[in-house]
Amino acid sequence: MATSPKAVPEQETEKSKKKRMRSPAYPYTNLEAAIRRAREFYDREGRNSAPLAVAAKHWGYEPKSSGSNQTAAALMSFGLMQDEGTGEKRKVKLTPNALKILLDTRTDSSEKAALIKQAALAPRIHKQIWDKWGATDVSDDNLRHALLFEWTPPFNENSVAGFISEYRGTIAFAKLTEPDKVTSEDGSNEGASGTAYLPKVGDYVQWESQGVLHFKEPSKILRLSTDGAFAFVEGTSTGLPVEQLRHAEGPSAPLQAQIPRIPLLPTTTMHEDVYSLPEGRIVVQWPATLSAESVQEVKDYLKLLERKIVRSTAKEKEQSE
Repeated sequence: MATSPKAVPEQETEKSKKKRMRSPAYPYTNLEAAIRRAREFYDREGRNSAPLAVAAKHWGYEPKSSGSNQTAAALMSFGLMQDEGTGEKRKVKLTPNALKILLDTRTDSSEKAALIKQAALAPRIHKQIWDKWGATDVSDDNLRHALLFEWTPPFNENSVAGFISEYRGTIAFAKLTEPDKVTSEDGSNEGASGTAYLPKVGDYVQWESQGVLHFKEPSKILRLSTDGAFAFVEGTSTGLPVEQLRHAEGPSAPLQAQIPRIPLLPTTTMHEDVYSLPEGRIVVQWPATLSAESVQEVKDYLKLLERKIVRSTAKEKEQSE
């Protein structure tokens, strides 16, 4: 029987939505329930991939329900599921570790136990809390206080209790003990491991918050804040916390749609000027030798570029207010 999805909050005004504080990303469900969901998917699809809408039916959800998206995101967070493709072509399938957990029927299998512990600490927030307290018997009240006032970013008071319950259930199910130090197989974090993913300008990412993937398709990082804590991506003027970003494959354009790069002449020498701003760098390149006509064209282009920058800046300022 499918677990009921989280209740949808009452509609909010645009102003209240902007002021609402988002908690760090955490799984929608605990690890034990996530493994049950993985089993339900395996019983229907085995090792094959399937569209997310089909997976939703296996879990008892409507194809486009928030519950199905949150469930898939939770399985990915634990490293039990991976996706491929974007938009309508997006599919999901179980990871090798998920298959090892599901298909290992050996009694007291140490390998299976280790994989479950690894999955428990795959979500970044789980790893952070475990590194700080481990198996210490920290009370729920003290944990709640730390998450609300000492964490960066802090938790929303409306979601912290749900996270603590999920975390407690996951740690208990995995039977983690103080000596356990769990890392991913490759030590990396593509949005689903203990080590932080370090985004770079030009990367395509998916934004995951509270177990929900917010982008229909991966978006490209345009710039990072000076402290590296926030990333600005295509389609939004608001900085996104880097800890909530998961690395994703960018769109692959058809060969016929790709624009060939025109090679420079062998004798062409290029000049470059870099101007640094608090928001990032401006880089300008131009050929060392230009005709009078080309110089005039550059001047005209710079005037057009100035108007374009003014318009785009005004638009982003209006959207952020």
